[in-house]
Amino acid sequence: MAATEIVAVLDAGPLIHLDQLGRLNLLDDFKELLVPQAVLAEALVHRPGINLAALSNARSVALAVGFQTHGTIGLILRSNRRGQISKSEMLGLLRELPVKTTLHLQKKFLAGIIAKAEAEVV
Repeated sequence: MAATEIVAVLDAGPLIHLDQLGRLNLLDDFKELLVPQAVLAEALVHRPGINLAALSNARSVALAVGFQTHGTIGLILRSNRRGQISKSEMLGLLRELPVKTTLHLQKKFLAGIIAKAEAEVV
């Protein structure tokens, strides 16, 4: 699928958690990725080996404001809706979040997201 015209400003959470899942590539379809310096510093503390060079369209910025926000789960769901990953891959990644990442989620909250995602026709 072709890249969107959306410019994304990344927070440390999605960078860290997608890297823990080995799926930084889910960010590939954004037109441009902006990584504030503070976010980069935080991500490197938690994931010193993170390969930001793999994000071909990432660059750092000093400050970013006024953008809509979406976290790790939203990016995973978006990747399925955009055809980057299959429904089964999406569900697998959602189920792996509490096992393979440091993302803190209530079990009931995640179960609800998974149930809703399973019911969606994509």
